[in-house]
Amino acid sequence: MSLNIREALNEAVSILKNSNIETPAREAGVLLAFVLKKDLSYIYAHPEENLPDGILREFIDAVGRRSRRMPFQYISNRQEFMSLEFYVDQNCLVPRPDTEILVEAALEAVKKYKGPVRVLDIGTGSGAIAVSIAYYAENTVVDAIDISENALTVAVKNAEKYSTAERINFINADINRFTPEKPYSVVVSNPPYIPRGEIEKLMPEVACYEPVIALDGGEDGLDFYRIIASKLENLLYPDGTVLVEVGIGQYAYVRELFEKKGMRVSVLKDLAGTDRVVLGSF
Repeated sequence: MSLNIREALNEAVSILKNSNIETPAREAGVLLAFVLKKDLSYIYAHPEENLPDGILREFIDAVGRRSRRMPFQYISNRQEFMSLEFYVDQNCLVPRPDTEILVEAALEAVKKYKGPVRVLDIGTGSGAIAVSIAYYAENTVVDAIDISENALTVAVKNAEKYSTAERINFINADINRFTPEKPYSVVVSNPPYIPRGEIEKLMPEVACYEPVIALDGGEDGLDFYRIIASKLENLLYPDGTVLVEVGIGQYAYVRELFEKKGMRVSVLKDLAGTDRVVLGSF
């Protein structure tokens, strides 16, 4: 079968529309641009260009996966975060723009301390948080822990890409049983915070493809905040700072947890005005 760009896009749009993809025309273009290793403007400027058989097969495969609601990030194995391009696959969550607020706040917190500043990233996943902190704050040494060995493989790859691997210690550990050699100045985490019963109700791109272990925050979504709060005395120096991302409606509970530890607590909102990052300091 031989198709030009316009014909291939039309076929793809039809397939994606039947799968209830919200913006089928744009997604078809993005997928073809990815397969051709061109930008979107090239795609739309050359509608009559015939596609080689190998490219067409690759495009059909990518459209098929997207039609089954696989996120584009897992098809392309990449996601931009903090102006860096990270490798991602189904062993880790896709980094979200909202989490950049957490990283930016952590970078501000790091400035309060003299280097080398010890940072702990709990549940590092793709390593997006740990690598971004190490990349933008060269006076940091980061311990990045995750219970998933497969996720850590992804994180190591990203650290090596941005030459931060020498300042990041990737540790395969359960936070419940983790005891640091010495405390940290900054503890940061985007923990699992979806209530267990809500996961299956999420959009298919999340519920069917992202790792459940990185989503499941227990019955009420708050398990990991309790764990983190219970360990703060061992994790932080006396003048340390903890920063966690929270889901909608979770700020008040997490604030109370940290205040019971004697911390001063503040919150940062995301672009939608939702309480998104909770900061605690002694």
